[in-house]
Amino acid sequence: MKARAVLFWLAQLSWGFFQTLAGALMCLTCGRCRRAWYHGACVTYWNRRDSVSLGAFVFIGRMRPQLQRKVLVHEFGHCVQSLLLGPLFLPLVGLPSGLWALCFSARSRRSYYAFLPERWANRLGRRVTGEEPPTGEE
Repeated sequence: MKARAVLFWLAQLSWGFFQTLAGALMCLTCGRCRRAWYHGACVTYWNRRDSVSLGAFVFIGRMRPQLQRKVLVHEFGHCVQSLLLGPLFLPLVGLPSGLWALCFSARSRRSYYAFLPERWANRLGRRVTGEEPPTGEE
């Protein structure tokens, strides 16, 4: 494992402990789902429509492959938020993002990514990975 990945995991297991623990428990429930590594994060491709990030764990839902990569960049942005906010990630990003996802309507004129924590995750994901996140117009 590269030094950056080791530091990523040490930070997520200490400063981001609560969300990483939740992500690990969720990962255990995914059984035979396909897994991969992305900038140190453990990525699980599950058979659901939604995507989520918890600490060092990213879960990517079913969608077109081109969009899947962009959503991965966005979800990795949430991993970076976890590193920055530590134990404040769940109340400041996780809960608001989850509620936004539940209440958001695809018929809305606003992009899902217009909401502050989502917009911030897109910026962080782009900055750290050098790849493009979703715009909401895909």
